Amino acid sequence: MKKTAFFSLLLLVSGAWAAATGCSSSSSSGGSSQADQDKQVAHDYYVQHVHPAVNSCIGCHSNGGSGPTFMDTDPEASYSDIVATVGLIAAPKESPLVQYQHTDKTIIESPEQRNVISQWLGLEANARGLQGAVPKPATVADAYKQFADCMNFDVWEYYRMGDLPFTETDLEGPCLGCHSVGQGSAWLSAGSRETFDKHKQFPYIEKLVVAQLDTKGNFQALIPAKRYIDKADEGCAADMMSCHPRYGLPPVIVDDINGFVNTTLQNLQIDSCNSAIVVPQEAGPVDAGGG
Repeated sequence: MKKTAFFSLLLLVSGAWAAATGCSSSSSSGGSSQADQDKQVAHDYYVQHVHPAVNSCIGCHSNGGSGPTFMDTDPEASYSDIVATVGLIAAPKESPLVQYQHTDKTIIESPEQRNVISQWLGLEANARGLQGAVPKPATVADAYKQFADCMNFDVWEYYRMGDLPFTETDLEGPCLGCHSVGQGSAWLSAGSRETFDKHKQFPYIEKLVVAQLDTKGNFQALIPAKRYIDKADEGCAADMMSCHPRYGLPPVIVDDINGFVNTTLQNLQIDSCNSAIVVPQEAGPVDAGGG
């Protein structure tokens, strides 16, 4: 599958992950519990993204189809039918919606469909406290450790994150010239493995993700930091004696940073950190030859 197809759901994935990993308080200003809010996030994700992506499955699994009936052409009705069918709402590793293999080998669940269904089921499992749900970290330190433990070197290499240190500044050479041993809380050395390992540690991990807090300062979720991306656009005040060298990140490196961070957040969300890439995909109609 071409790499350029991998980036269109990146912001969606991280946004859904952040929304579903909100703080664990028992109530909000509107009176609804955190679990209710998380269930609403999962519901909305199905209606807006899963249902359009699995359109090829609806014909077989709605009224009049040849397969078991648990879907509908209407997304709200389809969601209700799936929830009401025992065994379908489960962690991705347990749900037949991901794990079932059709006896007709011409009917397959595409990687795109499997990905969007897995993301949704991860949200459902967390919201409902199901077996296999990913525990929510209680503190920022716990969240950073979870992210670091989920970082996968194969994913890092796939997204060519080792190329980032060689990005050229406008006038002062590549980034690794100033950050090869962690200067400025950025570790960008010539060794891809070394740069990867250092980004699992504080403070370098904050170049990849940062903590989102609620109004009371309680930890809510990790979100993409985009520090390497945003730094390129920072200006220099007239009264500053020294400013960071200007540089422009090539679009492919911007995509690679987004790809690595959001893929890791997604892997963390659905407990697939050790199985390398779960590819973020566009949540739209997919022709999979049946589903």
